[in-house]
Amino acid sequence: MEKLICWLILTSIEGVGERTVKKLYERFGSCERILTASYEELVRVVGNKKAKAIVRRKGVKEPEEIVELIDKRGIGFLTLESEDYPSFLRSIPDPPPVLFFEGELKNVPLVGIVGSRRPTAYTLSLVDGMVESALSKGYGIVSGGARGVDSQAHLSAIGRSGYTACVLGFGILRAHGRPFDDIRASGGLLISEFHPLERGSSHTFPKRNRIIAALSDFLIVPEAGARSGALITADFARKYGKKVYTHIGIGKSPSWEGCYRLVKDGAELIRDGRDIFGESSPEDPLLSYLREPRTLNDVVEFLGVDEGKALSLLTELEMEGKVKRIGSFYCS
Repeated sequence: MEKLICWLILTSIEGVGERTVKKLYERFGSCERILTASYEELVRVVGNKKAKAIVRRKGVKEPEEIVELIDKRGIGFLTLESEDYPSFLRSIPDPPPVLFFEGELKNVPLVGIVGSRRPTAYTLSLVDGMVESALSKGYGIVSGGARGVDSQAHLSAIGRSGYTACVLGFGILRAHGRPFDDIRASGGLLISEFHPLERGSSHTFPKRNRIIAALSDFLIVPEAGARSGALITADFARKYGKKVYTHIGIGKSPSWEGCYRLVKDGAELIRDGRDIFGESSPEDPLLSYLREPRTLNDVVEFLGVDEGKALSLLTELEMEGKVKRIGSFYCS
């Protein structure tokens, strides 16, 4: 817990945000080293005002209450120093210095699916099909847990025994009801940069969208209005060099106004999941994973599905000539 205490102290210092923390971490290599650095060392990195704030611990909030709470409730945490901290997230300009989580951190490629909070039934069906296609290719699903498209993406993954990660716009202990309880029960992941009891706000929800974009291999926006928060996530994805896919559904409905904007901004227009995950898709993480011989148990863990589903997929790939079985091993 000492590492966590150090990071909580650093991030509570007045005027020290995520970009400043990253700059300091890249220079000093550890939180402890940052907090013990001299004013002269700090000022060369972050300037006079912030260096003084760090040396004086200006505005520091004692972290004991948070540490006691996460220990009591069994909440996990990652810091920028943790080996399991997501590598691409670490590379963005403003990575969260601390992440709190419940559930399982799996090393699985993730597809981001975000969109309208009030989607049409047409879109909910489309999302369900996209999730099915994504899971069949070895992806998990990441979204934001909001009602509508986000919740459907999570629940469709859970219903097919797939892996799903939910990035929260509030503290983990504020996550109640569907889909959050279902994600917990399924062995999925709830993750948040906010203190466990922090409430959501007009500031926290847009802020978490950068994490969804960073964790995604690529992003799909199946329905979004002109002011949808999904557009913020798509903007982050483009900044990070991630591919954005979108869909335009029913005629002139304003429900897809944001999707029109995404197409104008360079997103790829798709009809359904087959345009991404079908035979024409260059990306198949399972086949890449099988370049080295793997056992059935390896594939089960990689896909985050049950043994029967993994075996069915491997058999299908074997019949298509994409995978070979050698004894108890599979390879592409």
